[in-house]
Amino acid sequence: MAGGIIMQIEKVYDSVINLDEEEKIGYAYYKKTGKYLDYMLMSFLKEQSDPYDFSKLSTPEAQKYKNSLMKRFQNYSGILNEQLFIQENATAEIQHVPRYIDIFAHRHDFFEIVCTTKGRCLHRVEGVEVYMEQGDITIIPPNVYHYLLAEPDCITLTVKIRKSTFDSVFPALMRSGTTLSAYFAQTLYSRHYRNSLTFHCGQDAFLPELLLYMLAQQSEKKQHYAHVLTGLLATFFPYLLQNYEDTIEFSDGDNALNERMIEIESYMRQNFKTATLQNTAQHFYLSPAYLSAMVKQQTGFNFSAIMRRIKMENAATLLTDTDMKVEQICDSVGYSDATQFIKTFKAYFGTTPLKYRKRKIQD
Repeated sequence: MAGGIIMQIEKVYDSVINLDEEEKIGYAYYKKTGKYLDYMLMSFLKEQSDPYDFSKLSTPEAQKYKNSLMKRFQNYSGILNEQLFIQENATAEIQHVPRYIDIFAHRHDFFEIVCTTKGRCLHRVEGVEVYMEQGDITIIPPNVYHYLLAEPDCITLTVKIRKSTFDSVFPALMRSGTTLSAYFAQTLYSRHYRNSLTFHCGQDAFLPELLLYMLAQQSEKKQHYAHVLTGLLATFFPYLLQNYEDTIEFSDGDNALNERMIEIESYMRQNFKTATLQNTAQHFYLSPAYLSAMVKQQTGFNFSAIMRRIKMENAATLLTDTDMKVEQICDSVGYSDATQFIKTFKAYFGTTPLKYRKRKIQD
């Protein structure tokens, strides 16, 4: 079994090291012009009978194709949509940043984890340029404007993760009270968060192998691969904190959440069973009215909506990961009335707790 896993990882590593079809077109263009090939125009060339005929790039058809593709990628607000980049039944999608291809700067509505395992990768975040070196891992939250350009000898992998899954898929992480849980909480509930976060992991051998195994799972699509991929991510984050929390570096961004709001959100997650607007306000020596207004202004959500989300996602985790009865789960997430709990759960997920459990087991 161990030998099979090693061969699996080696196969995937070879596929990443070797130039794929798109990179070969980009490499030929680079040799001819000394420039990287625009991603949209590369896509245009792929559809031509001779993808290496670069004279076609100056035609009106090429520009029309580029404009059409850009409109398909971006929604009305110019943000890349997760539906185009993450498979429907998956929590995450892992890819490598192509070499010799210039992908336009963009924003997206999902999280993106950028991991450089070899060479250097130019990374521009909200106008600030840095070079990611081997072992650097950067977390890009939704709505942050960024740009990646891999050098010819670079291997950089990206993991795209749905924003909607953090409370349900990584509940232990979100309740851990760590720097990373506070960071994710800020980005989940803030409308204008602009900070990226970078870990400097150096020559660590475990993380590249973990990423390659994620890629192998996605490539082979064996039964339950999406769950295995999620489980590997659940290992990825604690390992980063365990070994590299002291290397964390925040970018300088324009952030809407202040330190007090970070503390309040952490308290809500740590005490979700019993936290109310009144006792949370009392804990922070604030009036309930002031706390309510601050939460709404900082996050765009009211206090009760955030608490409901936290409770429901924790309930969903207990339904799928334990054999607890609905009445027990109701009590565990802070509901004294099972009928009210079931009604709230159905309104949130569109189905009853028991049907939700049955569906997840079948999946």
